[in-house]
Amino acid sequence: MAIPALRNIISKLITKENVNKSLLAICPNPSVDKVLHLKRLQTGKVNRCIDEKFYPGGKGVHVGLALKELQTDTKIAGFWSGPTGDWIQTKCSSYNVPSVGVHVEGWNRTCLTILTSENNKTDNTEILEIGPRISNQSLNDFFKVIEKETVEVKAMCVSGSWPKNCPKDVYQRLSSICERNNTDLWIDASGKRLQQALDVKPFGIHINKKEAKDLLGTDTNPVEYTEKLLTYCNVVALTDGANGLFLGYQDSILHAVCKVQDIVSTVGSGDCLTAGLLHAWYKEKELSTIAKTATACGAANCINPDLGMLQLSDVIEFEKKTTVESVR
Repeated sequence: MAIPALRNIISKLITKENVNKSLLAICPNPSVDKVLHLKRLQTGKVNRCIDEKFYPGGKGVHVGLALKELQTDTKIAGFWSGPTGDWIQTKCSSYNVPSVGVHVEGWNRTCLTILTSENNKTDNTEILEIGPRISNQSLNDFFKVIEKETVEVKAMCVSGSWPKNCPKDVYQRLSSICERNNTDLWIDASGKRLQQALDVKPFGIHINKKEAKDLLGTDTNPVEYTEKLLTYCNVVALTDGANGLFLGYQDSILHAVCKVQDIVSTVGSGDCLTAGLLHAWYKEKELSTIAKTATACGAANCINPDLGMLQLSDVIEFEKKTTVESVR
């Protein structure tokens, strides 16, 4: 064998298995997350804000930023579009998280969260825009970027919606890339995309109880949902709001709960939980520790005024308050 070829093989083995533990967070449909504070939301009338704030958003962006706060190296991959796309990438860079992907025509979407201090019924109202359309060429270019980036990561996590006109086979193409590069594939999806995701049998999924009910067409408890979903993948993280996390792996299902007071917002809590799950999993922690860390990350997001983000110090404190028990 030629010396350069041998060096390339050795380099790949060293980088992949022994040195680089970084993760790739894929956000197919990034957004500017805008939080509007109102006293009350009055339909059919002019509503003036008391305050407004802007954050980099999209589920995969939340995952990537949370991983960085947890001190796990990560990159965020997405379709970047217009001034909003430039702003999201700039904000990610300010958190020392590099972003890759392709630039497309249009603007990345803006997603609104409306907080109303005098009306609980309208508090945490969300309005989600659609996002840019993606050409076949841009989609092919995107997968070329992912192929290149995946050579040097242990896992990729694909979170959230895809631009509206993307084809049905996106997870099949990502799964093929992961197989070629010996990379674990984790997916957080809903609706039709969730079924497409399960068809490729990913390594792990994050799903909530309502999504499980809609997918499986049965009304049962989280443990049974988790058992059924384990036939599609190795790891199931099923969340049930304040009732906590049900983490399934092999023959075990653990239930982790962390009670949170003074909740600011739950937006992005599931994404932060996903980040905690990935962070702990690739630190090769015990399953009970993984469940505890993931749950604590979701809780830490709830008290953070910065939408979809967490603070490591809060995670450490919530880990102490998280209970974990075996339910199978």
